[in-house]
Amino acid sequence: MIVKNEEDNLERCLESVKDIVNEIIIVDTGSTDHTIEIAKKYGAKIFSFDWNNNFSDARNFSIDKASGEWILIMDADDELEAQDKPKLLKLLNNPEVDVYFLQTLSYVGDKPGHDIVSNLNVRLIRNNKGIKFQGAIHEQIHIDSNNFNKNKKICIEKVRFYHYGYLNKNIDTKKKRKRNIHILEKLIKKDKNNGFNLFNLGNEYFALGDYTSALKYYKKSYKNFNPFIGYSPKLLLRMVMALDELNRHQEEFEIIEVGLKYYPNFTDLEFIKASLNYKLGNYLNAIKGFKKCISLGEPPLHLSFIVGVGSYRPNFALSQIYFELEDYNNAYYYSIETLKSKPDFLVPLYTISRILAKEKYTSNEIRSKLESFFGKNLNGFAYITLADIFFSLKKYDIAYDYLKKAEKNLGENEKLFYFKGKCLLNLKKYKEAIKCFNKIKKGKYYELATYEKILCNILSTNFNNAVKLLMSAKKFCNSKTIEIYTALSKILQDKKCHPISNNYEESKEYVDLIFILLEKLLIASTPEIFEKSLQLLNLIECDEVLLKLAKLYYYNGYYNLAYQEFIRSIKIFNKIDIEGLKMMMKILYLNK
Repeated sequence: MIVKNEEDNLERCLESVKDIVNEIIIVDTGSTDHTIEIAKKYGAKIFSFDWNNNFSDARNFSIDKASGEWILIMDADDELEAQDKPKLLKLLNNPEVDVYFLQTLSYVGDKPGHDIVSNLNVRLIRNNKGIKFQGAIHEQIHIDSNNFNKNKKICIEKVRFYHYGYLNKNIDTKKKRKRNIHILEKLIKKDKNNGFNLFNLGNEYFALGDYTSALKYYKKSYKNFNPFIGYSPKLLLRMVMALDELNRHQEEFEIIEVGLKYYPNFTDLEFIKASLNYKLGNYLNAIKGFKKCISLGEPPLHLSFIVGVGSYRPNFALSQIYFELEDYNNAYYYSIETLKSKPDFLVPLYTISRILAKEKYTSNEIRSKLESFFGKNLNGFAYITLADIFFSLKKYDIAYDYLKKAEKNLGENEKLFYFKGKCLLNLKKYKEAIKCFNKIKKGKYYELATYEKILCNILSTNFNNAVKLLMSAKKFCNSKTIEIYTALSKILQDKKCHPISNNYEESKEYVDLIFILLEKLLIASTPEIFEKSLQLLNLIECDEVLLKLAKLYYYNGYYNLAYQEFIRSIKIFNKIDIEGLKMMMKILYLNK
């Protein structure tokens, strides 16, 4: 493998393969951290390589150093799935194959979890058979026809490698995207019609959120579209995803149909098509599409990108649609199907809890039903999940009870202190909540706890303490949030309060922060205090405040109040939107 400053990843990678490899070849391109020391710990043979902005050169250099019959190709931020080791070793015994493409599951987002994309990569090659790599970036295999036996096969197998390199923290650290763009732009200057390089440049811009530039390069690559080239299915998929981000939905549907014409079992495209219909309110087409995804199942590995499009994802989407349509029997059925297809994906439990609540099950019945899904795994982490579910149902006493059980299993920690405090705050037990928040001395929950302590002191009329906390919070808290909490304190003391902002544009920076506070107050304070706190809306210049207030009431089940505020928003500010109109229709339907 090729490495540079991989101390955060290398040990995990080598640990995953140490018991199945005979030698470890490390090609270092200039590490200044502890990468080399970690490699030595695993008995690696270490070679230096002067980096020349060409991954293939470095990869081929590493291959030349290998002495075994087979070469396993990995990056430091890869990890072999432990369960697939026997399958990987079995591949070595097939005399008819010289090259294996294996599955890479890349984590995306902030941390490893359910957000995974799938790709195929050359992972296993037979040594001394003229197999090399070419291309400065996203290198591809090149086979020397003089040495390669044409009777030997190139095969695809489902052996899983997890890739951590696309997690947000890793991308920021390595500045991979800018480096890759620089390399690709140089390559395209030399060969402006190279579809693969144009496709990869589009991918780099897509990852940066520049969907216009991404689509530009995808379209350039698409000019020479050949459905039989390996990256072509992913090119169509990426074009569809870019068009979706740009809300160019008609073009999106058109490219989807092109893709399904060439690749009828490309479940990813069926899933995106169904999701688009759902987003546009075409529920019947969405339901039909998601059911087709289930019947298709997961696509073949060479077409797989979004993991779960033939299993848990469409099942979950159907559960959400049916819940929205108030068809609770089908919503429940597809929630259960989601859990069956992916037992570690627990989000359906939230839907199930809402269904049971709608069907007038008692709190104890809901508790019993949800606990049954965990079986023998009713541990500390299960209690935290159950606490969060009941918190979402506004059953704060039950949530608090589960958090205490979690604490017995997992021990005390800042996260539990914070959420116990939140439950107590919402139960209007302000002094007990403060005690919980006071236990948080540092870390990411400290700032959040400070805001909650300020609110607890204000609501318990301990205004002096609130002022002291506001003063100390100025060191690290958002200054606009401090202004808003200070204004609330004055309002509740009937003190004169000056406008926070008379400027329309500046007021936009305050409005969301005010509504975050108002949502807390709607739950944690009395109706009288909440009514008084609405004076905060008079301290800024914004014509959307009544529309936002109406939605706040709606989301918290105060439908009649919501309807009144929608009407006021229309009459006073001439403000309403599609979401608001749908909410008004739903309220009229419920009242009917």
